[in-house]
Amino acid sequence: MILNAFELLSYRNYPHISLKFHPHLNIFFGPNGAGKTNLLEAINLLATGELRRGKKDTDAIRWNELFTWVRGEIVYEDGRVVKLVTQIRVGGEKAFSVNGKIVPLKRYLGSFYVVSIFDDDQEIIIGSPEKRRNFLDEFVSDIDPEYHFTLNRYKNILIRRNRVLRAKDFDRRLLESLTELLVELGERIIRGRHNAISIYNRYLEKEGRRFGIDVKIEPPYLIDDVDESIRVYKERFNSSRAKEEVLGLTLVGPHREDVPIRVDGRDSRSFASNGEIQIIIFLLKIAQLELIKDIKGYKPVFLIDEFLSRLDTKNSKIIIDTIEEKSPQLFVSMLSKKDIGIHGTIFNIDNGEIIDEETF
Repeated sequence: MILNAFELLSYRNYPHISLKFHPHLNIFFGPNGAGKTNLLEAINLLATGELRRGKKDTDAIRWNELFTWVRGEIVYEDGRVVKLVTQIRVGGEKAFSVNGKIVPLKRYLGSFYVVSIFDDDQEIIIGSPEKRRNFLDEFVSDIDPEYHFTLNRYKNILIRRNRVLRAKDFDRRLLESLTELLVELGERIIRGRHNAISIYNRYLEKEGRRFGIDVKIEPPYLIDDVDESIRVYKERFNSSRAKEEVLGLTLVGPHREDVPIRVDGRDSRSFASNGEIQIIIFLLKIAQLELIKDIKGYKPVFLIDEFLSRLDTKNSKIIIDTIEEKSPQLFVSMLSKKDIGIHGTIFNIDNGEIIDEETF
């Protein structure tokens, strides 16, 4: 699939733009603050229905405007054309449409797949456990939209359970009801993560050979057997109950797990060099692309936000060659023009405007 046409209204620093994209390579070129990253994030929003991690949906709306929308025309490998729209209103309400028909997010997801590398993806390696959990959860949601709703339901029940635990004279029957539901949803999440990790690692092993490194994601509780992981989860959960009532907080569950990423058998947080961190990030993303392609039957579009400037020439070439081989379309943002060996279009951007375009 490729993103053929694209339109924004009142999106961040863009009042309105309408673009036709090159089927292979599109470069967003311009100074810092011009709006290059905003365009990449808007493409990601069109695919996922959400802004990137840690950002409020309403942040996408241009200052003093009431709403924003992102429109895109997707062309599939078999020639089908699908038109998508994501709209966000200032109150936080969102709406999604496919070919002019309003649909729920559950039906919208999967219409358009992207794999992206943004600057904050380094936090997957060096950041808190939450960053790694979010990365894994976003990926599992890509291949199983039902997981997305299970995870959101778990979070909502978690908030309610913590609220009950913090109450002075809480309703014990309500607590037990919420606990039972939380554990059930937690089990589903652990199974979803385990399944994704076991498949993911096979792809990571294959792609890592290009760079001569071995990257592996560790499963929850460092246990390969999912049933044993769930047994340990329930055992730890039950043993923490008395302490939870004292602290007013749910202490055990998928919301607190770490998902360690190892390189050549060592924890990447402590032992990976800056160069290795960039390569690990790329391997995580290209393995993700391959998985989506094999499971869903579509080749996702690849987005890169000023990532190539952090790599040496040799690894930069390997990465571009790999993306060209595996993804039908690449979007890259750059501070300085650089020949990356693929024909495409450069969009010169400044202050939320497309100054000019040149095809090469």
